[in-house]
Amino acid sequence: MQPQQMVVQDDLDQLLGVLPPGLGESLISHPQRSALIEVVLDLGRRPEARFQGSTAETYLREEPVTREELDAAAAAVAPFGSDNRAGIAGTLHRISALRSRKGDVVGLTCRVGRAVSGHVDMINDILDGEAQPAAGFNCKNLL
Repeated sequence: MQPQQMVVQDDLDQLLGVLPPGLGESLISHPQRSALIEVVLDLGRRPEARFQGSTAETYLREEPVTREELDAAAAAVAPFGSDNRAGIAGTLHRISALRSRKGDVVGLTCRVGRAVSGHVDMINDILDGEAQPAAGFNCKNLL
């Protein structure tokens, strides 16, 4: 069997499209774009991007997030459920809302969802029953 090439599909442009003007554009050409995990928009704070493998804070601009920007970003996604989560239709992205005691959205965490195809080759020997388990039973008995 020929090994398949692993393909990652992230539809990142759709997630960046719900961000306030200028923020998405700054991430489109960011050198760590493929490692983006989430974008955090908290009212009155600088917008922040978080990347896999990095603990450094990456601020997308110096100006804090405004009420209007939060409202526009929240309106651009599907309605929030009772768990304060929403999505972008046709993607795996998740947006979580942080609400005040009055129920107003005061923060959004926009998490990148990625679909990975072709990764079954990593466990193909197990599925075919050719793997030698360290302890236990023959993998063919599972199928």
